[in-house]
Amino acid sequence: MTLAAHSDKNEAYRVILSHTWQKERGYALRLIVIEDEPFIALDLQTLAMAAGHEVLGVADSLIDAVDLASRRAPEAALVDLNLRDGMTGVEISRRLANSGVAVGFITGNAEEIPADFAGAVAVVEKPFTPDGVQELLDLLQSTVGGGAPPPQRFARMAPPR
Repeated sequence: MTLAAHSDKNEAYRVILSHTWQKERGYALRLIVIEDEPFIALDLQTLAMAAGHEVLGVADSLIDAVDLASRRAPEAALVDLNLRDGMTGVEISRRLANSGVAVGFITGNAEEIPADFAGAVAVVEKPFTPDGVQELLDLLQSTVGGGAPPPQRFARMAPPR
């Protein structure tokens, strides 16, 4: 099997999963991942896609995140706090939230999140579990789709606005 054929097969599988998920839950997110550790970014992409969401791209800095968001118009974002260019996740979250993007933090630096959560919906701390990421995706989905938030076991919610 050639690499191209393998890619086509993976793309077809992703599309089938996405459509199945959309039928079961009614809605899939268009999201971006903002994470500077390549393996963690890949893990988050894989978990989001397995849940039927469309991952529009990955960024690892403030400039790349702003550029990606302006080009791809995501509905949601998974954001780490400490990125290649420093602790810029808070600024990224504020900018995305101010433009209507639902933000969820995934970070090992939860104590650095400001009291207002910088516009984010919730945080899941690293090291994360697949269930924790799924819960965060469900919270983001309920924010975007207007549904009731699911019960939380792993994510810490932002304070009411």
